[in-house]
Order: sequence, then C-alpha cells, then structure tokens
Amino acid sequence: MKEFIELTEEFAKRIVEIENQRKKIGSFLKEINSTSEEKIILPIEEKELENLRIAGVDGGLVKKSFHGIDLMLLRAIAVIFNYAKNKLSSVEYFPSTIPSPEPKIIIDPFSELEFEINSNLERQIIEINTARKTLEKFDLDFLFLNGSIIPHYTFVPERSSLLFETYEKMIESYRKLFEIVSKKKVILAGIIEDSRGTRFCEIINQKTQEKLTSNLKFLLAKTKDTNLLSYVLDFKERTFSFPYSSKPKIHPILKEFNNFAEQVFTFYLKTAEFDRPIRVDFLSDKDDKSGIISSVLLALAGHSSYGMPSVLIEADQRAKLSEKDLEIFCSDLINKTGNLSALFSLRREQRPF
Repeated sequence: MKEFIELTEEFAKRIVEIENQRKKIGSFLKEINSTSEEKIILPIEEKELENLRIAGVDGGLVKKSFHGIDLMLLRAIAVIFNYAKNKLSSVEYFPSTIPSPEPKIIIDPFSELEFEINSNLERQIIEINTARKTLEKFDLDFLFLNGSIIPHYTFVPERSSLLFETYEKMIESYRKLFEIVSKKKVILAGIIEDSRGTRFCEIINQKTQEKLTSNLKFLLAKTKDTNLLSYVLDFKERTFSFPYSSKPKIHPILKEFNNFAEQVFTFYLKTAEFDRPIRVDFLSDKDDKSGIISSVLLALAGHSSYGMPSVLIEADQRAKLSEKDLEIFCSDLINKTGNLSALFSLRREQRPF
C-alpha cells in the first residue's frame, strides 16, 4: 500500500510539471501571436443568425453478441433549426421526430474486434446516408455532423477481410455526401467534442523550430491539440485553419476521396467560457470558411460550460438508444425463434459467481 501511495504522489507531481510546461508553451504562443503578422489566434466575429437553415445530424447504436450471431440497433436523425431575425423560428426533423431504430443481424463470424469495427462502420453509414438524404430533401445553409466529416475510428481492411464490403459502402456514402454538398454549395462541417488530434501541435512545432527549447519541442510532439489549446484560446477565439493532412493524396482514408482529399480543413475554437476548445473539420474547395463557421457555432453554443452547438445536442438526444431498446428487440426475437443455439447468451454473462 505504501508503494502505491508513493507512486500516486510521483505521478501527480509529474502531471503538474508537464502541465506547467504546456502552460509555458501556451503563453509563448500568445506572446508571438501579439507581435506576428501571421496570426495563430483569431477573434471570432459575432453575427446574428438571420434567415438561416442549419441542420445537425447524429446517430445512436446499441449492440449485443450472442453465441452464434451479433445484433445491433441503429438510428440516425437530422434536426433542422430555422432562424429568422436571430431567433429560432421553427424546428424540423428528418426522417421523423423520433425515428424507429433499424435492427441488424450479423451472421458473419466476426471476432470481437471485427464486430466492434463493423458496428462503427454501420453507424457511420446510417449517419452519413441520413445527412445526404436531408440535403436532398431540404435547402440548407449549414450541415453539421457530430464527429468528423471523414471516416473516423477506423482503418482500411484487407480486400479479403469480411469487413471490406461494409468499409466500401461507408466510403461510398461519404463520396455521395461530398458530391451533393459541392453541388448545393452547402457548408459542411464536423464538430469533434473530444478530439485526440495532434495536427495543430505538429504545425506549431514546425513554425517554432528555433524558438522553443528541445525539451519543450519534445513535449509538444507528445501533446494533444486540445490539451495545449486549453492554455492558448480564450472564449470567442479560434485558431487559423489548416489542411487536415499534410499529405492528403497518400493519407490512408483521404486518398479514397479523389479531389475532395485536398478540400478537408481543420481549426479549433472556444465557444463556451468554461469549456475546452472543440475541433471543427470542414469541406472547402476555394474560400476559407472557418470564419463564418465559427460565428455560427458561437451563436449556437448556449451553455457556458459546454461548447457543442444546440442543434447537435438536440440531434444527440433524439438519436441515442438505450440498453432497454436492445433488450426489447432481443426478447422479441427469442420469443419468435425459440431457444436456439445461435441466441444463447455468452458464457461470461452467465457466470454463477
């Protein structure tokens, strides 16, 4: 026990020391921002939401593995906020106010990891297809996704993999979304509330080659963007925008999207006084849209300690599924099939101890 307490104290001291060093980098960036023409930090221009139609799309997923099959329930919804004279005038929902969940039965012999990946792919497919169908039905000014605008938390499976067919369907769903966004001239952005990105820190490391000590540069290389930016950005401030990848044509995911690969950009902003910065990925073929996106997101953030836009909060609340939903689905299925081997519960869920 003594050793445990000593280790905890040692870890605490190390964390405090590292965070103090990150604060030092943050203060340095603020200092050079005030004297440099090439700004790292920019103020967000406050604008009224005048005659705008803004959609937010989110999805929900619950899943369960049985002895012989895997089950999933999926749901995605688009919430459309209509603004007039800086006030919310009406709200629309697609495909409905609370869509029925879509059940899926997975018979493929996936490993646990493969089932986890497949579930993530299926969730992204239904979300992106819902976003595309929303654009086909409604005339929008902005379309916000909960998460990035490119596939995330995934990898490229081998062609021989059972996952490859689902992966291809997911990529195609994104391609179709990008095409209709480009055709309709809608501003598409993905809002990431808990980003683990490091691209901003990589760029800053390159920009400050001779201005930081080797120890600080090493720390910067080990730091997540939002961790550093918590010490850099103040309320109503954003970073400059930058390409999502330095090499989009060979990026394992971006290269799947041909000309769109070089149109994905990123920036960070702080929309709530007592919250951390959020990351925004957006599609832009010509103009830098980070300024107008920032203004809209700031106007949509209504809570001082939670910076996500209200349209995505509403979408999240309506899309989420509960374990109770899954229990009803599983019970109904078992009642209709009887006590079959495929629907036996996993042994670890039936341990007598």
